[in-house]
Amino acid sequence: MPIKPITFEEKDLKKLFRLDTPVARVWRQTQRALKGLIWFMAIFAVCFLALNGPAFWQRTRFVTQGVSSPPIAVPPAPAPVMLASEIIISKIGVQAPVFYDTKFADIITQLRNGVVRYEGTADPGQIGNVVIVGHSSDFPWSTGSYKTIFALLDKLTLGDEIILPHGINRYIYKVTSTKVVRPTDLSVLDRTSTPTLTLITCYPVGTTLKRLVIQATLSEGPIGSVQATEPYLGGQIVPTR
Repeated sequence: MPIKPITFEEKDLKKLFRLDTPVARVWRQTQRALKGLIWFMAIFAVCFLALNGPAFWQRTRFVTQGVSSPPIAVPPAPAPVMLASEIIISKIGVQAPVFYDTKFADIITQLRNGVVRYEGTADPGQIGNVVIVGHSSDFPWSTGSYKTIFALLDKLTLGDEIILPHGINRYIYKVTSTKVVRPTDLSVLDRTSTPTLTLITCYPVGTTLKRLVIQATLSEGPIGSVQATEPYLGGQIVPTR
């Protein structure tokens, strides 16, 4: 009886030589996992570059050309705003110019235009005594718009605010004391060891018999240097009425 020849196809050969050991199975699984990982990384890289292309292009230009964009001009800092020198006391409706460079002999004349810092006393914010004088009343025929600017000064009480815009700063003082003194009492002009504001006007209103003195301490605003000048003591406090 003749023997029938046995033929093998390619798939039969693969099955014949294919290892089916545990190690082989693990290796095949590892190969499939590596292929999946490579595909994932390739897709991720394409997406990442597409999303961040402009940033990477700038970085590449910086490396190759030295700059990534034209230099940006930095604008200069804005100049400080100079404030009008004035006094503001909201409680009694006071707002008036303050003149800081008036000589003693010119106080009465300058009071037509506002209030006056007494010669030789401190500037706002300085460690010392800023003394400001103003009218509480004046004769009907006198000229000027500030003849009664301090008429209500006696209405101030402890803690009330007095604002002095000056230079580029805004100083706020709070009332710490009120008193009435004789016209010859010049101690109210003395320098102080803290930033102090002293307001002086004639009292009672309509007379020059005494002086109403309001003192306040700096509560807001930069503290400056120590007062370097002495108050003018060539005469008694000006009778401003």
